[in-house]
Amino acid sequence: MMKRKWQSVTFLILILSSVSVAQAQNVKITPVGARTGDFCGTDRAMVFEDPTGVRILYDPGRTMTGGNDPRLRDIHVILISHAHVDHLGDTRMMQDPNSPNASCGFGVAGPAGISSPNTVTAEIAAAKNSAVIAGGPLATFLGVKIAAQLGSLNTAACPGAGLGNEMTVPRIAPCTAGVGLGAKRTVRHVSANQGVQIAAVSADHPNDLSTTFLTDPERTNLASNGISAYIGLANGFVVTFTNGLKVYLSGDTGLTSEMSTVVNGFYGANLAVLNVGDIFTTGAEEGAFAVLNMIRPAAVIPSHVNEAATTGGVLNPTSRTALFVDLVSAGSVPFGDLRDRFLPPRKIPVYLPLSGITMEFDGDAQCVSGCG
Repeated sequence: MMKRKWQSVTFLILILSSVSVAQAQNVKITPVGARTGDFCGTDRAMVFEDPTGVRILYDPGRTMTGGNDPRLRDIHVILISHAHVDHLGDTRMMQDPNSPNASCGFGVAGPAGISSPNTVTAEIAAAKNSAVIAGGPLATFLGVKIAAQLGSLNTAACPGAGLGNEMTVPRIAPCTAGVGLGAKRTVRHVSANQGVQIAAVSADHPNDLSTTFLTDPERTNLASNGISAYIGLANGFVVTFTNGLKVYLSGDTGLTSEMSTVVNGFYGANLAVLNVGDIFTTGAEEGAFAVLNMIRPAAVIPSHVNEAATTGGVLNPTSRTALFVDLVSAGSVPFGDLRDRFLPPRKIPVYLPLSGITMEFDGDAQCVSGCG
């Protein structure tokens, strides 16, 4: 009797240990950009792979060669922050990213690469049977484009079961899911008992839809008046992976107090992917201030820098990206007396998203592989 009791206890310990090991595995993050091994001006897209196998593509943009870009493999979910052309994808990339002559600038698409009005996002969703998650009006719009890509009447709404609004993947057909600010959805691989939570957070940025994506008469009517179509609020995301990693995807935003109160205070994001291209998004100095004093993650990945940030994988020293890296890595931002009004400074590691180079992060946002 006692022997059987200890056998049962040992078996339970083994089960709990295996669950603990599974949950302690790393999240893989692979940038999908214009030139392999570099961080380029048009780069937006990243693929996140949870330890359970859920694969998420964030803002496909203009660096995809099409819906079946071989770098993508399985894509279960596509996250879209807003409707601008460099995020939805108005053109396919027309260069080989592995070519030594591949451009790292903005001329990587040509007339043969035009995918409008269906968008690159719709092409990928149709090819991969992906669930597309975005703000409500944008998700509905993309459903129409996916249906057009497939020659069908409509695109199904993604299911959302239980308190976590859960759906399972892989899917046999694409679907669209709206998510409002302060709301969430959960995506669980059918082989797993735990899912990835995707929450929407605010982004202070326009969310107008280019007439490039429209058909007539709307395209001509709006273009002739110099205006675009409003399509709801822009947003960012906080994605909570099954190993405990919490990633803030800023989208195109300026400084907002919710970086502190919501992203940090409520969700406790420990890895930030921050768009710091300036002019249209947060600038280098402002982004460094946000990282050090508001978001306060354990690590940060810059994105959407609108410049050739690296050459041969090495940071260009006169770039805006280098300024951001220097400010964050130094641990304090030179704002004179203002710095004393905020929390004590801390040094935060910055990891460059070099296209095709997979980084792995544990639940504490420590980069354990591919860190450079």
